[in-house]
Amino acid sequence: MSSIKDLKSAEDLREVLRDVAEEFLREIYTCALSAENERRLELFKKGFELAKKVGDLSNQSLFGAWLAWDNIGMGNIGKALVLAEKSVALDRKTSNLTHLPQSIVVLGCIHLVLGEWDKSEQYFKEAFDISQGQNDLDQITNIQWSLGWFHFDKGEYVKAKEHFEICYEVHEKTGDIEGQMDSYQWVIWMYLELGEIEKAKNLINNLRKLAVETERKEYMAASNALRGILFRAQKKWKESIEHFEKSLQQHEALNARRWNVYWFAKMVLCEYARVYLERNQEGDREKTHSLLNQALEIFQKLGAKKAIEKIAAKRKLLTA
Repeated sequence: MSSIKDLKSAEDLREVLRDVAEEFLREIYTCALSAENERRLELFKKGFELAKKVGDLSNQSLFGAWLAWDNIGMGNIGKALVLAEKSVALDRKTSNLTHLPQSIVVLGCIHLVLGEWDKSEQYFKEAFDISQGQNDLDQITNIQWSLGWFHFDKGEYVKAKEHFEICYEVHEKTGDIEGQMDSYQWVIWMYLELGEIEKAKNLINNLRKLAVETERKEYMAASNALRGILFRAQKKWKESIEHFEKSLQQHEALNARRWNVYWFAKMVLCEYARVYLERNQEGDREKTHSLLNQALEIFQKLGAKKAIEKIAAKRKLLTA
């Protein structure tokens, strides 16, 4: 295969892109499974730049949307927004209805992080409408997950649970282990918010079992945070703190403050703060302040208006 510098025409570049496309996707998937975030990001950037060089609008949109998602995780919301808007525009231009729902979902998620609920809801509904009749399971689960997140952020836990359970059921039926672990954590969280403790216990055990079998450290960290939430709901403060501390250490080892800042702040810092807020023993207010301040710093960098408002409401409780 010729190197990029030896290529003389757009057709040569297109040929290279066709040759490496499958290899790119295989390596990206391998990097995602092994949490090789730096390598995955590098591949996204290379794929995006190569697609731009050859004028391949479809792959430019694909890699652009993936890059946008990684930038959400890293807290670079401005970059993510530019990339997602470009991806949507390209899909609309080429009438790429196969990928358009995916790029619209990413754009909707960015507005959800920003606390712009009306915009995010519009995008999610549009993605849902376009996807009807396509029978694409990845689209179905991505859209349902996004709608679940939307209702979760609004505190509408029953609706959120319904959407997350659809993802969970699809992944179980298809035998998608990665998808199962991802959907488990959100369904568990909703069960705990709704007081469905036994259901949550069973799924936490399933999540941990799969995480250990697949050696997926991020899901091990998530399972400990969820156990922390479970014990907090039962007012077992000592056990809750132990599991949150373990989860916090695991997330730090995974460099979550670089790669997954929004969910790290929500699932670990904010939920851990609730333990001390609800226990309210001597010294707990200082610990609550510390955790909430860390989360607030992240949300302020993101421009996450609704999340900032929730932090403010919790801090008021500390001075009441």
